Amino acid sequence: MKYDKLFETAKIGSLTLKNRFIMGAMGVGFAEMNGNPTDRTVAYYEERAKGGYALIITEVTRVQDTEFCTPLEPSLGSDKFIPGWKKVTDAVHAQGAYIFPQLHQPGRQYTKAILGHDTSAPSPIACPVFDETPHELTTEEVWDNIHMFGDAAVRAKKAGFDGVEIHAGHGYLVQQFLSQFSNRRFDEFGGSIENRARFACEICKDIKKKCGEDYPVIIKLSGEEKVPGGMTISDTKIIAKYLEEAGYDAIEVTICNYASLDWMSAPEDEPMGFNAYNAEKIKEGVHIPVAAIDRINTPEIAEDIIETGKADFVSISRQSLAEPFFPAKIKEGKISEITPCINCLQSCMGYMTDPNHLTACCLVNPRVGHEAEYTFKEAEQKKNIMVVGSGPAGLYAAYVAAKRGHQVTVYEAKATLGGQFRIAAFPPAKSLLTGPLRFWLQEGKKAGVNYVLNTEVTKELVEEKKPDAVILATGGKQLVPSIKGIDKENVFLAHDVLEGIKKVGRNVLIAGAGLVGLETADFLRERGGRTSTLIDMIPAVNYGILGVGTHLKARLDSIGTQYIMGAKIKEFTDTGVVYEQNGEEKTADGYDSIIIAMGAKAYNPLEEELKGIVSEVHVIGDAKEAGQANKATEEAAAVAFRI
Repeated sequence: MKYDKLFETAKIGSLTLKNRFIMGAMGVGFAEMNGNPTDRTVAYYEERAKGGYALIITEVTRVQDTEFCTPLEPSLGSDKFIPGWKKVTDAVHAQGAYIFPQLHQPGRQYTKAILGHDTSAPSPIACPVFDETPHELTTEEVWDNIHMFGDAAVRAKKAGFDGVEIHAGHGYLVQQFLSQFSNRRFDEFGGSIENRARFACEICKDIKKKCGEDYPVIIKLSGEEKVPGGMTISDTKIIAKYLEEAGYDAIEVTICNYASLDWMSAPEDEPMGFNAYNAEKIKEGVHIPVAAIDRINTPEIAEDIIETGKADFVSISRQSLAEPFFPAKIKEGKISEITPCINCLQSCMGYMTDPNHLTACCLVNPRVGHEAEYTFKEAEQKKNIMVVGSGPAGLYAAYVAAKRGHQVTVYEAKATLGGQFRIAAFPPAKSLLTGPLRFWLQEGKKAGVNYVLNTEVTKELVEEKKPDAVILATGGKQLVPSIKGIDKENVFLAHDVLEGIKKVGRNVLIAGAGLVGLETADFLRERGGRTSTLIDMIPAVNYGILGVGTHLKARLDSIGTQYIMGAKIKEFTDTGVVYEQNGEEKTADGYDSIIIAMGAKAYNPLEEELKGIVSEVHVIGDAKEAGQANKATEEAAAVAFRI
């Protein structure tokens, strides 16, 4: 397939872009707490400029130091940030790309506990997520905010940015003015569409006045909010006309607000490029360029969007985390070498919404945030490395180590590579998980990795092979507790059911309501509509990361999945279980089959045995501690880039 349209030039205002690829803004949290960009910021954007993007848009950047949506959000709130940003823009320009900051005010979508003061909004209506009534901006304060955007744009220009993007999507302050969902004002900034659009329009006019008419200003706009009473594409098409008249040079079309965040980074059960429809509808009514965003993960869907005229540009976000060189590899015809985004959201959205992290990474590309630190430079001392286990940790470590010049052999006890990650791809909307397995194997083979199947590694084998280093990535074993009756013929392990080794009845009891249990229930739902009841000691169900988890819950709710929570299983019976709940013994019966999905435990039989035999032994992934796959690849990277 040819991708000619993606590499045609196109203009945004006074700029001529070398291709149709925009790197979309995503929160990554590499700035200092005070908002100053860091060396990590420089390396992160520089890498993607090298990768061939015509235009890079930074993560949300505050225009007022006291207003942000994450403590590590960078700032253009004062002149002191100009030198730090100049390092970023210089690095990006040196690679032949343009760069805009995404100027941002959160409005009501944050919390006083972090900000240290009340949030502000067009109207005193609480954000459905944070449930804190905001301060209603006075008309004078509205104008003050307009000028803050303009002043931040002036600083951006001084710092070397080629233009700016205004964030009017995802429910932030500018969108709060645009939408009747959040705007109940009756001054010149509320009521009619024209009045609700005034805030966004005046921001553009103020920037053009201060920075020059030829200074490009684009706007990121939610085509629809996906909430009752929120903006629809019918509203947004009209709003877009006002924005064009105000002087905006392009519109990037996103989706949702915080009450519908599961749409912002939609999982696999939404079609690729699903939001291009909204971009197409807006493009019908304006003469300025339009960029499409959301689940544009492959060259084919990107080319189709441009070729069919749905949009003038494609904005690549999560995929740019997984593969910084997405445009360059397409241009060079290296399609199979593109690292695939799997829409897992574990290390991007998951980390950014976790107060214990607040900085992004990527399951399939754990170099994110470590671009300057983790390089594929040739190892100074070449080693013979034995990798034990072929899950994500083992495959990623082997690929990286071999690419750096080491001699690497991967040993797998089973007949199939991939570990538990291979099985994890079997439930609905999880097929993308096979992508990185294919990629790591393909690139590992190119780098010279030798893969040995059906071989259990023992102390004797290690003594025979005499490796310089051993990486233990033996993974985890499914947890099977010592509970009376667990060896009955009607009791099965979740992995055996998912792999099709064991077949279960129509009405199933699943012991364990974690992700394995939930995804097993979803797997059974898809196969003949089998119904499941999940039982667990935990007090409430956690469906996982917003988006992936929200959609999983909806699928399970659609067939009336039942839950018995806060319950300790005492015994398995022929038709169910005896359990204790709130100090009372109860029974749950009438089930055809019982499935054990109680999590995993680390499997690491070799570490102690290898002491004194191999001088360098590394334990990574579930072999170290059972957890999510993103932890496994991060630990693999930490070893393989330094070994």
